[in-house]
Amino acid sequence: MRRGEMARKTILIIKHGFSETCDHHVSPVVSYGDVFRCTCLLEDFKGWHVTWITAKAARDLLTGNPLIDKLILADSPDQIGRGELLGWYDQVVNLEKQRDWCEFAAGLPVGRRYGFRDWTATGADCFYPESAAALSAGLAKEGYKTLQDTLFETVGRTWQGQRYVLGHQPRVAEIYDVGLNNHVGPKWPNKVWPGGHWESLHERLAEMGYAVCWQQSLNSLRHYMDWLASCRLVVTCDSLGLHLALGLRKKVVGLFGPTLPQQIYMYGLGAKLTPACDRPCVPCMKTRCDYARCCMEHITPKMVAQTTELLLGRVGGTAPAEEPASGLGVPWRRRGRRSGAPERTLVGVGAR
Repeated sequence: MRRGEMARKTILIIKHGFSETCDHHVSPVVSYGDVFRCTCLLEDFKGWHVTWITAKAARDLLTGNPLIDKLILADSPDQIGRGELLGWYDQVVNLEKQRDWCEFAAGLPVGRRYGFRDWTATGADCFYPESAAALSAGLAKEGYKTLQDTLFETVGRTWQGQRYVLGHQPRVAEIYDVGLNNHVGPKWPNKVWPGGHWESLHERLAEMGYAVCWQQSLNSLRHYMDWLASCRLVVTCDSLGLHLALGLRKKVVGLFGPTLPQQIYMYGLGAKLTPACDRPCVPCMKTRCDYARCCMEHITPKMVAQTTELLLGRVGGTAPAEEPASGLGVPWRRRGRRSGAPERTLVGVGAR
Protein backbone atom coordinates (compact mmCIF):
# COMPACT_ATOMS: atom_id res chain seq x y z
CA MET A 1 0.00 0.00 0.00
CA ARG A 2 1.30 3.45 -0.86
CA ARG A 3 2.31 5.79 1.97
CA GLY A 4 -0.68 8.10 1.40
CA GLU A 5 -3.01 5.15 1.93
CA MET A 6 -1.58 4.04 5.26
CA ALA A 7 -4.37 5.71 7.22
CA ARG A 8 -7.09 3.80 5.37
CA LYS A 9 -8.70 0.84 7.05
CA THR A 10 -8.19 -2.46 5.27
CA ILE A 11 -10.55 -5.31 4.47
CA LEU A 12 -10.11 -8.64 2.69
CA ILE A 13 -13.17 -10.27 1.09
CA ILE A 14 -12.93 -13.92 0.07
CA LYS A 15 -15.65 -14.71 -2.47
CA HIS A 16 -14.90 -16.84 -5.53
CA GLY A 17 -18.26 -18.54 -6.04
CA PHE A 18 -17.56 -22.27 -5.74
CA SER A 19 -20.15 -22.20 -2.98
CA GLU A 20 -23.15 -19.91 -2.61
CA THR A 21 -23.54 -17.88 0.57
CA CYS A 22 -27.01 -19.26 1.40
CA ASP A 23 -26.61 -22.78 0.03
CA HIS A 24 -24.88 -25.78 1.62
CA HIS A 25 -23.67 -27.19 -1.68
CA VAL A 26 -20.08 -26.74 -2.92
CA SER A 27 -19.55 -27.08 -6.67
CA PRO A 28 -16.63 -27.16 -9.12
CA VAL A 29 -18.61 -24.61 -11.17
CA VAL A 30 -18.38 -20.93 -10.24
CA SER A 31 -21.67 -19.22 -9.37
CA TYR A 32 -21.13 -15.89 -11.11
CA GLY A 33 -24.40 -14.52 -9.80
CA ASP A 34 -23.48 -15.15 -6.18
CA VAL A 35 -20.11 -13.44 -6.66
CA PHE A 36 -21.67 -10.39 -8.28
CA ARG A 37 -24.43 -10.07 -5.67
CA CYS A 38 -21.81 -9.71 -2.94
CA THR A 39 -20.55 -6.48 -4.53
CA CYS A 40 -23.33 -4.63 -2.69
CA LEU A 41 -21.04 -4.81 0.36
CA LEU A 42 -18.54 -2.53 -1.34
CA GLU A 43 -20.78 0.52 -1.03
CA ASP A 44 -20.49 0.27 2.75
CA PHE A 45 -16.69 0.15 2.67
CA LYS A 46 -16.01 3.22 0.57
CA GLY A 47 -12.79 4.81 1.74
CA TRP A 48 -11.35 1.47 2.87
CA HIS A 49 -8.53 -0.33 1.08
CA VAL A 50 -10.38 -3.38 -0.30
CA THR A 51 -8.69 -6.61 -1.37
CA TRP A 52 -10.97 -9.20 -2.98
CA ILE A 53 -10.06 -12.82 -3.73
CA THR A 54 -12.16 -14.47 -6.43
CA ALA A 55 -12.03 -17.38 -8.87
CA LYS A 56 -10.09 -16.99 -12.09
CA ALA A 57 -13.28 -17.62 -14.05
CA ALA A 58 -14.99 -14.63 -12.35
CA ARG A 59 -12.28 -12.17 -13.37
CA ASP A 60 -14.40 -10.09 -15.76
CA LEU A 61 -17.14 -9.65 -13.15
CA LEU A 62 -14.84 -7.71 -10.83
CA THR A 63 -12.01 -6.32 -12.98
CA GLY A 64 -12.18 -2.53 -13.08
CA ASN A 65 -14.48 -2.28 -10.09
CA PRO A 66 -13.85 1.21 -8.71
CA LEU A 67 -14.27 0.10 -5.09
CA ILE A 68 -11.79 -2.80 -5.23
CA ASP A 69 -8.18 -1.72 -4.75
CA LYS A 70 -6.60 -5.14 -5.33
CA LEU A 71 -8.22 -8.10 -7.09
CA ILE A 72 -6.55 -11.47 -6.52
CA LEU A 73 -7.46 -14.39 -8.79
CA ALA A 74 -7.05 -17.72 -7.03
CA ASP A 75 -9.09 -20.93 -7.07
CA SER A 76 -7.26 -22.18 -3.99
CA PRO A 77 -5.11 -20.49 -1.31
CA ASP A 78 -1.88 -22.01 -2.66
CA GLN A 79 -2.32 -19.98 -5.86
CA ILE A 80 -1.87 -16.67 -4.01
CA GLY A 81 1.60 -15.35 -4.70
CA ARG A 82 4.02 -13.98 -2.15
CA GLY A 83 3.47 -10.31 -1.50
CA GLU A 84 -0.08 -10.20 -2.93
CA LEU A 85 -1.63 -9.81 0.53
CA LEU A 86 -1.11 -6.99 3.00
CA GLY A 87 0.62 -7.77 6.25
CA TRP A 88 -2.47 -6.87 8.27
CA TYR A 89 -6.20 -6.44 7.69
CA ASP A 90 -8.63 -4.67 9.96
CA GLN A 91 -11.32 -7.08 8.79
CA VAL A 92 -11.49 -10.35 6.86
CA VAL A 93 -14.80 -11.56 5.44
CA ASN A 94 -14.76 -15.19 4.32
CA LEU A 95 -17.88 -16.01 2.31
CA GLU A 96 -16.67 -19.45 1.18
CA LYS A 97 -17.27 -22.74 3.01
CA GLN A 98 -14.40 -24.91 1.80
CA ARG A 99 -12.02 -26.12 4.46
CA ASP A 100 -8.90 -24.73 2.78
CA TRP A 101 -10.35 -21.21 2.60
CA CYS A 102 -11.63 -21.38 6.16
CA GLU A 103 -8.17 -22.39 7.37
CA PHE A 104 -6.59 -19.68 5.20
CA ALA A 105 -8.83 -16.96 6.64
CA ALA A 106 -8.25 -18.19 10.20
CA GLY A 107 -4.49 -17.95 9.78
CA LEU A 108 -4.30 -14.34 8.63
CA PRO A 109 -3.23 -11.51 10.98
CA VAL A 110 -6.46 -9.50 11.31
CA GLY A 111 -8.47 -7.40 13.71
CA ARG A 112 -11.89 -9.01 13.17
CA ARG A 113 -13.09 -12.01 11.21
CA TYR A 114 -16.55 -12.52 9.74
CA GLY A 115 -18.25 -15.25 7.75
CA PHE A 116 -17.48 -18.96 7.63
CA ARG A 117 -14.97 -20.29 10.15
CA ASP A 118 -14.97 -24.10 9.97
CA TRP A 119 -17.34 -25.98 7.68
CA THR A 120 -16.23 -29.31 9.22
CA ALA A 121 -17.85 -28.20 12.50
CA THR A 122 -21.57 -28.15 13.31
CA GLY A 123 -24.07 -25.50 14.36
CA ALA A 124 -22.81 -22.11 15.43
CA ASP A 125 -19.19 -23.33 15.36
CA CYS A 126 -19.31 -23.14 11.56
CA PHE A 127 -19.30 -19.35 11.71
CA TYR A 128 -17.44 -16.53 13.41
CA PRO A 129 -19.55 -15.39 16.39
CA GLU A 130 -20.75 -12.07 14.93
CA SER A 131 -21.88 -13.83 11.73
CA ALA A 132 -23.51 -16.91 13.23
CA ALA A 133 -27.09 -15.62 13.50
CA ALA A 134 -27.20 -14.21 9.96
CA LEU A 135 -25.57 -17.13 8.15
CA SER A 136 -27.34 -19.90 10.05
CA ALA A 137 -30.71 -18.25 9.29
CA GLY A 138 -29.74 -17.67 5.66
CA LEU A 139 -28.70 -21.27 5.12
CA ALA A 140 -31.88 -22.50 6.79
CA LYS A 141 -33.95 -20.21 4.50
CA GLU A 142 -35.67 -18.77 7.55
CA GLY A 143 -38.08 -15.86 7.23
CA TYR A 144 -38.37 -13.16 4.58
CA LYS A 145 -34.86 -11.89 4.03
CA THR A 146 -32.88 -10.81 0.99
CA LEU A 147 -29.31 -11.92 0.42
CA GLN A 148 -28.29 -8.29 0.88
CA ASP A 149 -29.77 -8.32 4.39
CA THR A 150 -27.91 -11.55 5.17
CA LEU A 151 -24.59 -10.24 3.83
CA PHE A 152 -24.73 -6.99 5.77
CA GLU A 153 -25.78 -8.72 9.00
CA THR A 154 -22.89 -11.16 8.44
CA VAL A 155 -20.43 -8.26 8.75
CA GLY A 156 -22.29 -6.59 11.61
CA ARG A 157 -23.96 -3.88 9.53
CA THR A 158 -27.44 -3.00 8.31
CA TRP A 159 -28.38 -3.01 4.66
CA GLN A 160 -29.87 0.33 3.61
CA GLY A 161 -30.49 -0.39 -0.06
CA GLN A 162 -26.87 -0.43 -1.25
CA ARG A 163 -26.66 -1.54 -4.87
CA TYR A 164 -24.49 -3.92 -6.84
CA VAL A 165 -21.27 -2.33 -8.11
CA LEU A 166 -20.19 -2.99 -11.70
CA GLY A 167 -16.62 -2.88 -12.94
CA HIS A 168 -17.19 -2.99 -16.70
CA GLN A 169 -19.29 -0.03 -17.87
CA PRO A 170 -20.95 -0.78 -21.23
CA ARG A 171 -21.05 2.08 -23.71
CA VAL A 172 -23.84 0.96 -25.98
CA ALA A 173 -27.20 2.43 -26.88
CA GLU A 174 -30.57 0.87 -26.01
CA ILE A 175 -31.72 -0.58 -29.32
CA TYR A 176 -34.07 -3.35 -28.13
CA ASP A 177 -37.25 -3.09 -26.10
CA VAL A 178 -36.96 -6.58 -24.63
CA GLY A 179 -34.03 -8.94 -24.16
CA LEU A 180 -34.81 -12.64 -23.70
CA ASN A 181 -32.19 -13.96 -21.27
CA ASN A 182 -33.14 -17.59 -21.91
CA HIS A 183 -30.05 -19.48 -20.76
CA VAL A 184 -29.18 -20.53 -17.19
CA GLY A 185 -25.88 -21.79 -15.80
CA PRO A 186 -25.03 -25.51 -15.45
CA LYS A 187 -25.37 -25.45 -11.65
CA TRP A 188 -29.19 -25.05 -11.69
CA PRO A 189 -30.78 -26.70 -14.76
CA ASN A 190 -34.07 -26.73 -12.82
CA LYS A 191 -34.36 -22.95 -13.27
CA VAL A 192 -34.88 -23.26 -17.03
CA TRP A 193 -38.08 -21.86 -18.52
CA PRO A 194 -39.20 -24.17 -21.38
CA GLY A 195 -37.99 -23.33 -24.85
CA GLY A 196 -41.52 -23.41 -26.24
CA HIS A 197 -42.55 -20.76 -23.69
CA TRP A 198 -39.71 -18.51 -24.81
CA GLU A 199 -40.74 -18.92 -28.46
CA SER A 200 -44.37 -18.14 -27.61
CA LEU A 201 -43.33 -15.08 -25.60
CA HIS A 202 -41.23 -13.83 -28.52
CA GLU A 203 -44.22 -14.16 -30.87
CA ARG A 204 -46.52 -12.34 -28.45
CA LEU A 205 -44.10 -9.47 -27.90
CA ALA A 206 -43.39 -9.10 -31.61
CA GLU A 207 -47.12 -8.93 -32.32
CA MET A 208 -47.37 -6.20 -29.69
CA GLY A 209 -44.80 -4.17 -31.63
CA TYR A 210 -41.73 -4.65 -29.39
CA ALA A 211 -38.19 -5.00 -30.72
CA VAL A 212 -37.03 -8.30 -29.21
CA CYS A 213 -33.55 -9.82 -29.03
CA TRP A 214 -32.42 -13.23 -27.77
CA GLN A 215 -29.53 -13.64 -25.34
CA GLN A 216 -26.14 -13.00 -26.91
CA SER A 217 -22.40 -13.31 -26.13
CA LEU A 218 -22.47 -16.44 -23.98
CA ASN A 219 -18.68 -16.78 -24.21
CA SER A 220 -17.74 -13.31 -22.97
CA LEU A 221 -18.95 -11.72 -19.75
CA ARG A 222 -18.08 -8.23 -20.97
CA HIS A 223 -19.91 -8.64 -24.27
CA TYR A 224 -22.80 -10.21 -22.39
CA MET A 225 -23.05 -7.08 -20.23
CA ASP A 226 -22.97 -5.00 -23.41
CA TRP A 227 -25.94 -6.97 -24.74
CA LEU A 228 -27.89 -6.48 -21.51
CA ALA A 229 -27.17 -2.76 -21.69
CA SER A 230 -28.70 -2.65 -25.18
CA CYS A 231 -32.12 -3.72 -23.82
CA ARG A 232 -34.75 -1.56 -22.08
CA LEU A 233 -36.17 -4.57 -20.25
CA VAL A 234 -34.82 -8.07 -19.63
CA VAL A 235 -36.91 -11.21 -19.14
CA THR A 236 -34.83 -13.73 -17.22
CA CYS A 237 -34.84 -16.73 -14.95
CA ASP A 238 -33.11 -16.50 -11.56
CA SER A 239 -29.58 -16.23 -12.95
CA LEU A 240 -26.57 -13.96 -13.34
CA GLY A 241 -28.37 -11.99 -16.05
CA LEU A 242 -31.05 -10.91 -13.59
CA HIS A 243 -28.51 -9.36 -11.23
CA LEU A 244 -26.38 -7.80 -13.96
CA ALA A 245 -29.52 -6.25 -15.47
CA LEU A 246 -30.40 -4.76 -12.08
CA GLY A 247 -26.82 -3.50 -11.76
CA LEU A 248 -27.28 -1.79 -15.13
CA ARG A 249 -30.57 -0.24 -13.89
CA LYS A 250 -32.66 -2.15 -16.45
CA LYS A 251 -36.29 -3.11 -15.97
CA VAL A 252 -36.53 -6.81 -15.21
CA VAL A 253 -39.14 -9.57 -15.27
CA GLY A 254 -37.76 -12.37 -13.09
CA LEU A 255 -39.07 -15.95 -13.39
CA PHE A 256 -38.82 -18.01 -10.20
CA GLY A 257 -39.70 -21.65 -9.55
CA PRO A 258 -37.24 -23.81 -7.59
CA THR A 259 -35.48 -20.88 -5.90
CA LEU A 260 -36.61 -18.33 -3.33
CA PRO A 261 -37.91 -15.06 -4.82
CA GLN A 262 -37.78 -13.58 -1.31
CA GLN A 263 -33.98 -13.56 -1.45
CA ILE A 264 -33.98 -11.26 -4.48
CA TYR A 265 -34.49 -7.51 -4.15
CA MET A 266 -35.45 -5.81 -7.39
CA TYR A 267 -34.45 -2.24 -6.45
CA GLY A 268 -37.80 -0.95 -7.71
CA LEU A 269 -36.95 -2.03 -11.25
CA GLY A 270 -39.12 -5.04 -11.92
CA ALA A 271 -41.44 -7.90 -11.13
CA LYS A 272 -41.08 -11.47 -9.88
CA LEU A 273 -43.35 -14.14 -11.34
CA THR A 274 -43.87 -17.52 -9.70
CA PRO A 275 -45.62 -20.68 -10.96
CA ALA A 276 -49.42 -20.77 -11.03
CA CYS A 277 -49.56 -24.27 -9.56
CA ASP A 278 -50.42 -25.64 -6.14
CA ARG A 279 -47.35 -27.66 -5.17
CA PRO A 280 -46.02 -27.81 -1.61
CA CYS A 281 -42.49 -28.26 -2.94
CA VAL A 282 -42.33 -24.80 -4.57
CA PRO A 283 -39.66 -23.58 -4.05
CA CYS A 284 -37.78 -26.89 -3.63
CA MET A 285 -34.21 -25.51 -3.85
CA LYS A 286 -33.28 -28.57 -5.93
CA THR A 287 -31.21 -28.53 -9.08
CA ARG A 288 -33.50 -31.10 -10.75
CA CYS A 289 -37.27 -31.58 -10.61
CA ASP A 290 -39.02 -34.68 -9.24
CA TYR A 291 -42.09 -34.11 -11.45
CA ALA A 292 -42.53 -34.97 -15.10
CA ARG A 293 -43.68 -31.38 -15.63
CA CYS A 294 -41.55 -28.91 -13.74
CA CYS A 295 -43.01 -25.92 -11.92
CA MET A 296 -41.41 -23.44 -14.32
CA GLU A 297 -43.80 -24.64 -17.04
CA HIS A 298 -46.64 -23.13 -14.98
CA ILE A 299 -45.36 -19.59 -15.59
CA THR A 300 -47.19 -18.84 -18.83
CA PRO A 301 -46.01 -16.68 -21.73
CA LYS A 302 -49.22 -14.66 -21.33
CA MET A 303 -48.30 -13.80 -17.72
CA VAL A 304 -44.83 -12.68 -18.80
CA ALA A 305 -46.07 -10.68 -21.78
CA GLN A 306 -48.63 -8.81 -19.68
CA THR A 307 -46.04 -8.02 -17.00
CA THR A 308 -43.61 -6.82 -19.66
CA GLU A 309 -46.26 -4.53 -21.09
CA LEU A 310 -47.01 -3.12 -17.66
CA LEU A 311 -43.37 -2.36 -16.91
CA LEU A 312 -42.78 -0.76 -20.28
CA GLY A 313 -45.78 1.50 -19.79
CA ARG A 314 -48.01 0.29 -22.61
CA VAL A 315 -51.02 -0.21 -20.32
CA GLY A 316 -52.85 2.18 -18.01
CA GLY A 317 -51.49 2.96 -14.57
CA THR A 318 -47.94 3.00 -13.31
CA ALA A 319 -45.80 0.14 -12.09
CA PRO A 320 -45.38 -0.02 -8.29
CA ALA A 321 -42.07 0.96 -6.78
CA GLU A 322 -41.06 -2.59 -5.95
CA GLU A 323 -41.94 -5.98 -7.38
CA PRO A 324 -45.26 -5.36 -9.14
CA ALA A 325 -47.79 -8.10 -9.70
CA SER A 326 -48.44 -9.33 -13.21
CA GLY A 327 -51.86 -7.74 -13.48
CA LEU A 328 -53.52 -11.17 -13.46
CA GLY A 329 -55.46 -10.78 -10.24
CA VAL A 330 -52.73 -12.19 -8.03
CA PRO A 331 -53.08 -10.62 -4.57
CA TRP A 332 -50.29 -8.62 -2.95
CA ARG A 333 -48.88 -8.17 0.47
CA ARG A 334 -46.76 -5.12 1.29
CA ARG A 335 -43.86 -5.53 3.67
CA GLY A 336 -41.91 -2.66 5.18
CA ARG A 337 -38.11 -2.57 5.17
CA ARG A 338 -35.96 -1.36 8.00
CA SER A 339 -34.51 1.22 5.62
CA GLY A 340 -37.99 2.58 4.94
CA ALA A 341 -38.05 1.44 1.28
CA PRO A 342 -41.26 -0.40 0.34
CA GLU A 343 -41.00 -4.10 -0.39
CA ARG A 344 -43.72 -6.03 -2.17
CA THR A 345 -43.98 -9.78 -2.55
CA LEU A 346 -46.37 -11.82 -4.65
CA VAL A 347 -48.61 -13.97 -2.49
CA GLY A 348 -50.91 -16.49 -4.10
CA VAL A 349 -50.85 -19.79 -5.92
CA GLY A 350 -47.28 -20.91 -6.30
CA ALA A 351 -45.82 -17.97 -4.38
CA ARG A 352 -44.49 -19.24 -1.08
